[in-house]
Amino acid sequence: MLLLLSGCIKQGPTLVLGLVVDKDTDQPVPNAEVQVHAFSGGGSSGGGGYGPALGGPYRADADGKFAFTFEADRGKTYRLDAYGPLGHFSVDQGVEVENGRTNRNLRIPVRAPGWVRVRIIDEPPTANEGQIIVGGFGNPGYSSGLSLMQDETFVRYIGAHIPSKVSWIIKDYARKTEIEGHQDINIPSLDTVTVTIRF
Repeated sequence: MLLLLSGCIKQGPTLVLGLVVDKDTDQPVPNAEVQVHAFSGGGSSGGGGYGPALGGPYRADADGKFAFTFEADRGKTYRLDAYGPLGHFSVDQGVEVENGRTNRNLRIPVRAPGWVRVRIIDEPPTANEGQIIVGGFGNPGYSSGLSLMQDETFVRYIGAHIPSKVSWIIKDYARKTEIEGHQDINIPSLDTVTVTIRF
């Protein structure tokens, strides 16, 4: 019975103190939110199950500093992730902490967001029937299919400083043609890159 209960025994208060920083610039990220996640059995690098958020989120201050305590269970490992108010998101599998200890000088790296603006421009002669399929945005499985009947502009979120590619296929049903194109992108932190597609 004691062995069965041992996995649920509290290991004591776990104190974490540190800083949320931009992965690329190493600058503090103000007012970020820090979240604790538990792993059952094994460390965050593998061998365990990624569990739900444990309390929080805990708010960092205007200088990106955070300090809080949570109760850790024996037999589990814990990871800190962080997210910024402008869209920063946690990278590198977060930061692992030691149960029942004071964890000081932690640094949680986050990736800054960027945005890609896609402008689709209809130039004469206008295609009466067709479709344009646009994909990429850092996620190969994502695409947008649009009619060729009008101009269109849309914006998509993507991580900054991540080399990526926006690709497209223009299908003209009347002419029975398909034209493919692409543009490589690497968006600076908190910036927008415009991709213009003309048909």
